[in-house]
Amino acid sequence: MSTGPEKARHIDDRINRIGTADLIKAFGSPYGVDDLATLRAFVAGRMRRPAWPLREWTEAIRSRPAADAVLIEATALLSGVDVTGTEHGRSRRYGFHYLNWLTPGVHAWLLTGEDRYLEAFERHLEDWVEQRDSVTGEWPGLDVIWYSLGTWARCRGLLPTLEVLTASPLSDRAWGGLVSTLVGGARWAYDEHDVFRHGNWQLVSATELLHISAVLPDLTEAASWAERGRQRIDEHLLLDVYPDGGHYERSPGYHKMCLTSLQLAAVIDARYGSGELSRHPKMTAMYDWLCELVSPGGWIPHLQDSHVEWPASGLLRGSYVLDNPALASIAAQWLTPDAFAEEAAMLPAWTDTARQARWTSTLASALSNPAPEPQRTSVLAYSGYVVLRAGDLRAVINCGPHIEHELESHSHRAVLDFVLEGQGRPLLWEAGGPPSYDDPEYLTWYQSGRGHNTVLVDGQELSTDRAVSTDPLVDTDLLAVFTGRHQGNGVAQARTIALVREEPSYVVVNDSTPGLDGLERHTFRACWQALDPWQQVGPLAFRTTAPDGSGLLLLEAGSPETTAIETLQGTARRPDPVRHEALYEPLHTLALDREQGAFTTVLVPDAGAEVSVVRSGGKLTIDHGHTVDRVGANHWVRTRRTGGEQLSWATGWQVRELSDRGRPLFRSAAPVDVEATLRDGRLHLVVTASGRCRIWIRVLLDGEVRLDAVPVTTVSDEAGWADLTLPYAGRWTIEGATHD
Repeated sequence: MSTGPEKARHIDDRINRIGTADLIKAFGSPYGVDDLATLRAFVAGRMRRPAWPLREWTEAIRSRPAADAVLIEATALLSGVDVTGTEHGRSRRYGFHYLNWLTPGVHAWLLTGEDRYLEAFERHLEDWVEQRDSVTGEWPGLDVIWYSLGTWARCRGLLPTLEVLTASPLSDRAWGGLVSTLVGGARWAYDEHDVFRHGNWQLVSATELLHISAVLPDLTEAASWAERGRQRIDEHLLLDVYPDGGHYERSPGYHKMCLTSLQLAAVIDARYGSGELSRHPKMTAMYDWLCELVSPGGWIPHLQDSHVEWPASGLLRGSYVLDNPALASIAAQWLTPDAFAEEAAMLPAWTDTARQARWTSTLASALSNPAPEPQRTSVLAYSGYVVLRAGDLRAVINCGPHIEHELESHSHRAVLDFVLEGQGRPLLWEAGGPPSYDDPEYLTWYQSGRGHNTVLVDGQELSTDRAVSTDPLVDTDLLAVFTGRHQGNGVAQARTIALVREEPSYVVVNDSTPGLDGLERHTFRACWQALDPWQQVGPLAFRTTAPDGSGLLLLEAGSPETTAIETLQGTARRPDPVRHEALYEPLHTLALDREQGAFTTVLVPDAGAEVSVVRSGGKLTIDHGHTVDRVGANHWVRTRRTGGEQLSWATGWQVRELSDRGRPLFRSAAPVDVEATLRDGRLHLVVTASGRCRIWIRVLLDGEVRLDAVPVTTVSDEAGWADLTLPYAGRWTIEGATHD
């Protein structure tokens, strides 16, 4: 039986002891082939191009900063390298044997023509082949060389080198070691992945089985590898990709990793197969998922053990793979013209002349065609994310489940947590993924609720059984309101996140513990994470301000007497939208402790804003000076001070009545969602009803009332209330009401 995350050990001589005779036999024992030199010549004339050929890539980066980076990486190969990776930690040692450190030798040789780089590649490759069987890993039941990510990553990195190295000065012995490593890895992966298994390991392995079978079609096992690879890919698209396009593990980083591998498989399928893979609806959905989560600055937050992801180049490749011009226009908004041209130059021309003509046209128009505007709200219900937008202000809310993994779950110990972005930077951030899974704070900070914008209970970690649920989203031009509940901390907790879309735009977060017995004693900690230190500017009022002046004002509406304040510091990646990188820098925690789990937090994205918050009778008044918002459990009223306090708009969700400072604006016989906006002295009403519904509005004696632009007759009572019936369920527009 297996004692680890994969099948019981299945490593034999056909995998890690492939000699010359075995390698010749693997290619079907071609006539006249009796040594490595003749086998190499045979393969040279028959191998196909890999998905992303190195020659195009080399020419695209030549004389550019990317080429300088390659030469820096390759320089390390010119000296000695411990090919066993002994100095690396438990997890990093596995990653070392992906051999990503080795391929820059080939890249540098292609860029410079200097044989010293190729010689270093050869020396280290041969040393690695000779010593790899002596290497052991620390994960029980998981071989450090022959496991899913190792065989996948080495094929991904080494297979493209075969095209250029087969006709290079590389020795026949080293060439044979390279090919046997690829063949052995494919055999191991074929044996390992004989049945479907959730997770990124199997999916990416399947794509490289398809890849090697296409590049080296004369291998006797190529057809069976291709069949198994395609079968697993199809199964993962069905079972491991949600209908909203998200990958099973809910991590942007692992989603991108899987999509990058699927891109490769789709290119291979388009060149050498049926071409159906690029037309699979889940492929399109996976790109859409990235577009829903990407910020105006071009990054995707580092949720669920992810890196901060920059999807622009991947979206451009997606345009190439899917024959979808819109993805190129979306990518172009975050790529400079030079970077766009460099990325496009890496992509080989299609042999289909009509398709290549479309691709050429896409490239010519992408920089000038505006990218489509994102939706004001994105609900990725299957993946468990909700994105609320108001201009450049954006909240990304995590409301999804804990997901298992082959080795360790990447799901963080937080739910109903969120990040807030605006002013071109994160305003509230989170710990995200670690530098390494060997990091001593991996579980206690990066995965922990301590590193997220959430409410902790008694200092414990969220259980894997979160029992999270969400209410129907309130989504209007004026306001978006998300409400969710969970029991992952042992008590029922609820959180409402309201985003005001009209300026001044800001966020109100209401945390509560519905049904909690007042006799129970707990300590509740509300954690708020920012890139810059928190400065207290009043009783339960705090600012965090960046060097450029942008920042966030946080106001808590509770009692200072019952709240303990603590500031802490951790680390997290900080996105740099200019360099498209994210380096680890301090992350500052503001922690507010109470014995009751109720917190009402106002988040204003303006470091210089002067805002006051008053709670009275269960209602909240938020005063911006020129604008006053009055907020209840299911309604919001905004007034403006222009020679007096005048109604601007009011909205309610599942209400029977909507009022402005005690003056009724609207009544209904059943709960409805309603928006009321003052226009030229009259109310413009938008009512969403779940069925036929009777409503009452105030009208002038000679006023005309229109229902969805159709004049209707109404009868008013002595108080001026007109009776109107909405004929069936739907969203209705009513004009002609007055609010006085």
